[in-house]
Amino acid sequence: MSRVLIVGCGFPQLSLIRLARRLGHHVIGADLNPRAPAVKDCDEFVEVSTNDVDGLLAALWKTRADAITTSGSEVALKATAHVAARAKLPFHADPETIRRCQEKDAMRAGYEAGGVPVPPYSRCETFAELEAFVQAHGFPVVVKPSRGWGQRGVARVDDRSELAVAFDGAMAQSKSAGLAMVVVEAFLEGGEYSVNGWIEDGRLVSYCVTERLTVPGKRPLGVMVAELFPSGLPGEEEARVVEAARLGAAALGHTRGPCYSQVMSSPKGAVLLETAARMGGGFDADVTRLASGVDLYERVLGVALDDRALERSGKKHEAHPAAIAKFLIGKPGVVRSIDGVDRARARRGVVEADVFVPVGGEVLPLTDSAKRAGYVLSWGDGRDAVVATADAALADISLVTS
Repeated sequence: MSRVLIVGCGFPQLSLIRLARRLGHHVIGADLNPRAPAVKDCDEFVEVSTNDVDGLLAALWKTRADAITTSGSEVALKATAHVAARAKLPFHADPETIRRCQEKDAMRAGYEAGGVPVPPYSRCETFAELEAFVQAHGFPVVVKPSRGWGQRGVARVDDRSELAVAFDGAMAQSKSAGLAMVVVEAFLEGGEYSVNGWIEDGRLVSYCVTERLTVPGKRPLGVMVAELFPSGLPGEEEARVVEAARLGAAALGHTRGPCYSQVMSSPKGAVLLETAARMGGGFDADVTRLASGVDLYERVLGVALDDRALERSGKKHEAHPAAIAKFLIGKPGVVRSIDGVDRARARRGVVEADVFVPVGGEVLPLTDSAKRAGYVLSWGDGRDAVVATADAALADISLVTS
């Protein structure tokens, strides 16, 4: 079997790492955090930042890995693509495609050129440019970093008193990512949905559309707390959501591999918010497997291992009428005790339940998606039933902090 270097050992890579080991591969995890949730599931661990291309390339050679991949993290995705290109190893997207899918101004320019429906937007290097957009379009607006993920630095702004704080927060995140620019767009009312699919023969095939349930608040805006299948949309409306995602992937030149899209269904129709050349970071592929029977993690490994049959693997698992991944939002502080995880796992319909932060670790304020403290993955006979199962399982878990 192969020696696979998986970049990132956070919860977005947890299922990929476990699958690779179940298939008999030797898994080498790479992360700057030796206490990351998936470290214990790896055969080997290398302490290196997931955005350190040179460090990851050195780890690849040192560990004699013959494949490299990742899932669910924008930071790890970019670095992994660069390492794969330099090492001449298979990967599902080249660095330039990933750049177009990550730099929000380039993404929106690509959408416009491809005729994809998007909110009115502008790239702003100065606060004056932001003010000019507001003058032309009015409030509310959404201000976000030019680069970033997990809702870091994203804010809804309803009046002028909030504008400078939002600009400074987004610009700080942009500068830390190496591109001193923010993106502003008109705020649209509507529900948010995730399209989880795979680019097959150059065309996006959707395997699962989920409703994105987010925590209340304007800053950060849109931190996802659950991905719920079925979406709850009427069939024709869901088809429009999928078509917007398909147009976005084509406009950005994403032609192979996993594709995760965020789409808003608004009174004006389906509006594309984001395209990512990866799987969603909130156990979206796990929900997709429960919903469709297709395992996208297997396909990601298939690309990395140059195994065409594995990359094209179809339905292998039972498909359920409903599925959900719902996160545990912990009270900030040092973890003193964890109890009830086994009770949660024992519930009918619960596939997995876990807490990411160990005793002695720290639960941080929910400033972005990476700060979520645990999760439950479950299936059910319908939307209401599966939500009730997940909520009961989360209630079983006691996470005491101080």
